[in-house]
Amino acid sequence: MGKVDDDDLHTRRSKGTTTARRSAGISQGSKRGSHARTSHGRGSKTAAASQSRIPSPPTNRPRIPTWGSKRARTAIGDPWWLPAPPSPTDPIPSPSSWRDWANISDDPAGLIAERLLADDVVDYLSFRAACRPWRLCCSIDPREHGVLDDRRFHPRQWVMLRTEGGRRYRRRFMSVTTGSCRHVALPELRGHDVFGLTSEGLLVLLHRATYVVRLLNPFTGQAAVDLPPATTLMSQWDLETRRRNRDKFLEISGAGLADGDSTTVAVHFADILTLAVARPGDASWTVDHGHDLSQAMSFAGRFYCATREAVMVVEIRADGQPPRLAIAVELPRLLSSVMMDTVHLVDNGGELTLVDRKRNGTLGPREYKVYRVDMDARKVVHVRGLGGRAAFIGWERALCVSPSVFPSVSGDTIYLGYDDLLTGEMDDSPIDLVHGTSEPRLSDGEGVTPICGHSGVDHYFSRCVTSYRHHYGLRDRC
Repeated sequence: MGKVDDDDLHTRRSKGTTTARRSAGISQGSKRGSHARTSHGRGSKTAAASQSRIPSPPTNRPRIPTWGSKRARTAIGDPWWLPAPPSPTDPIPSPSSWRDWANISDDPAGLIAERLLADDVVDYLSFRAACRPWRLCCSIDPREHGVLDDRRFHPRQWVMLRTEGGRRYRRRFMSVTTGSCRHVALPELRGHDVFGLTSEGLLVLLHRATYVVRLLNPFTGQAAVDLPPATTLMSQWDLETRRRNRDKFLEISGAGLADGDSTTVAVHFADILTLAVARPGDASWTVDHGHDLSQAMSFAGRFYCATREAVMVVEIRADGQPPRLAIAVELPRLLSSVMMDTVHLVDNGGELTLVDRKRNGTLGPREYKVYRVDMDARKVVHVRGLGGRAAFIGWERALCVSPSVFPSVSGDTIYLGYDDLLTGEMDDSPIDLVHGTSEPRLSDGEGVTPICGHSGVDHYFSRCVTSYRHHYGLRDRC
């Protein structure tokens, strides 16, 4: 053998060590690849192909910090385009690069609060509850005002859904402009009969022991306003009957503000044919007896109701005389009580609309016509549809929503409630006003109780407009 010098020997040893390390790495990789082929079969080819398509990393790739996040493990390692975890040597972002939303100046926060309050009081309350600095920027606290003092606090865009089960003093509300829902705990409901919301979004309550009518704002936490007790409206026979029969209680079918510049409230007691008007603090009601009103509601600060001949309005006179019912608009025809014809008032996107439901003289479905109520001309104008909106109509209540918010409902369509008087064989639902078509309602075989899936929003809206006195199962007693 030839002589090998020290430098050559050192070079051969270094090459051998490097080759051995590479061989060990290949051997380990072969074992892992063999295990992967055993576990995944053909998946290894796909993985190899996908790895071959992975772009090569750049020479100077930036390190993107992911503060507080945890990267997921991947089967192909950590590609270069995924953000790298922060390193102790990475510079900490300066405070100037962060926006301190809690301590923004009073002017922007106050402007945001004012716009939220003008749009929806619920968003305003959420803004106040976000943090203390934002709450200090809100100059108006709803709890410092009465329920009827500032109408900006009225949740007009919300309805109360009637859901089965749940907690006794907890109610679910839905916004008809956004579709969002909120559950609200209302311990104030204890000992009351609940009659839904007014057009202003105020909850109408009747105390069972004293018959005091109360209006409650379900979102602001304001103290409920008390109106005179309803005992002054009932005869002695009515009082004795309700005391002996606990299942027979006084029904409120409509309530709301009667004057845009005051706190006058009108309440319709349908079962005793009485429309009563009062202000908070009054000892008694101003009463109008004998009118058989098919529906009563508040619209644009005034209280309207429909009879067989006309649309009536409660007039608040400035000469000190008591309020009275006056004719606002005459109906296009006289309603037939024999045919069970009805008219329904609905707020159609800020426009008062009249829906005429009549029998066509045959055994077929009923006919529906829609009119726009023109207060200035004191007449009704026939229109073809509802301006692309959908109307849910009950015997004493009505609601209008937009398909752009609730895509499952159809525009220019009428949906009927579950009132006993609206579930007959001639009462199809829904009714397409533009094409003049309708669909028969599914029932339980007796033609009384409609069957509808509980997952559809149309089911909840139909329950929402159903009258309490025309559907015993929906009565709300706490």
